[in-house]
Amino acid sequence: MDEFENILLFHFEKYPLMMPQDAVKLCYQSAFGCGHLVKNEDFALSMLRNEMENIEADDGAQIFEPIGEGYIRLDLHKAKAMGILPEKVCEVFIKSANYGGKTPLEPKIKLLKKLAEEGRTPFSQNALSEYLSGYNGEMVSHSDEYRKTYVPAYRVILEKLAEDLQ
Repeated sequence: MDEFENILLFHFEKYPLMMPQDAVKLCYQSAFGCGHLVKNEDFALSMLRNEMENIEADDGAQIFEPIGEGYIRLDLHKAKAMGILPEKVCEVFIKSANYGGKTPLEPKIKLLKKLAEEGRTPFSQNALSEYLSGYNGEMVSHSDEYRKTYVPAYRVILEKLAEDLQ
């Protein structure tokens, strides 16, 4: 879990306004990847095209962020700036969907709790406990605070497929 601890700490430093919900989303994505999002390939491509049309290109963004278990977040702002087509992103996204992480969600949440207890999260231990008391183990969206501050637009893909984006 040392790798995932480092990943959490990286995200906490990069996104100091993360809320418990955002950290749980990161844990979930690391454990389960993106398969839950690909129910219909045509719909997935349509959503991706729409999202990429409506975001600003950002050449200064980091193209990939590690999330563990061989997964990365592909930043769509940077992908747009690099001229990577939605069809190519969707192809890699769909290829990534049938892979599952090696570590279940619960140990990742346990590590998150430990880091909160140690004061190493951008939110309090109480805020995390309160959030988790109503959490049902399903995928969640980013918090309003996170969305307003960081304007996330990404797709979770397998790191080993990143070279397929060329």
